[in-house]
Amino acid sequence: MTNWFIAFIALVLLFVIFAGMVIAAKYLAPREYDKEKYDLYECGAPMVSEFRYFNIRFYIIAIMFTLFDIEAIFMYPWAVYFEELGILGVIEMGLFIIMVFVGWIYAYKKGALVWE
Repeated sequence: MTNWFIAFIALVLLFVIFAGMVIAAKYLAPREYDKEKYDLYECGAPMVSEFRYFNIRFYIIAIMFTLFDIEAIFMYPWAVYFEELGILGVIEMGLFIIMVFVGWIYAYKKGALVWE
């Protein structure tokens, strides 16, 4: 029962701290209107009305980066528990790396990595 009481106290403390931060931000934040802050493009880029086409390679590179980033995320826990997983873990990670490598070769053959 004491563990639940400690968890309840932590939850109440979390709520109090959160509410205090929100209230403090409401009363301590500056209130003057700044046109640049509320402008559509804070970076200073001019607003254009015509539609512009973007090269699809930007999106392909972003997707490939995400895939290889996820591969690294999956490899970290495997490296931490490498000894406990044994030979089966090594085989499974080897198959995973081979599948990712085959996907990379496919993208290379399709020309997704070539920037013209």
